[in-house]
Amino acid sequence: MGAEVLAVLEYVLPGLLAAWVFHAFTSYPKPEQWEPPVQALIFTLLVQGLSTTLRLIVECKLGVAATKSWSDGVSTTINAVLALLLGFVFAYFANTDKFHALVRKARISKETSYPSEWFGEFSQNITYVVLHLIDGRRVYGWPKEWPSNRQTGHFTIQ
Repeated sequence: MGAEVLAVLEYVLPGLLAAWVFHAFTSYPKPEQWEPPVQALIFTLLVQGLSTTLRLIVECKLGVAATKSWSDGVSTTINAVLALLLGFVFAYFANTDKFHALVRKARISKETSYPSEWFGEFSQNITYVVLHLIDGRRVYGWPKEWPSNRQTGHFTIQ
């Protein structure tokens, strides 16, 4: 039973790594309880598909003999590298709104990749802001950092 658990963990670990990289480099709030396993499984499917495709390409280009030396250690390393790359690619598309811009252009959705409306507004339109504080005072400047959620966090104004 221990070997089976290790085999499943080794299979799913690249998806967990990709999901961790994605959430580490985006401003998305912590996902609900059931979302991380689902995201990890989706990333696992993508990593395993890319890994299999890469192995088939190597077999076609270099011959079957090249993949005979493709040990479990090499496969694990390739899966880890693919997981890191996939996590960074998804984080890039989420942070730059490139994927959702394409989806909006195709009129499939009107959503953005940003975690909130004002996060997207500050990211796309670099201009000064006036923050109205609770005590009536105002702060004027250019936002350098801002919270993902308007109810929590702090601004850094230049």
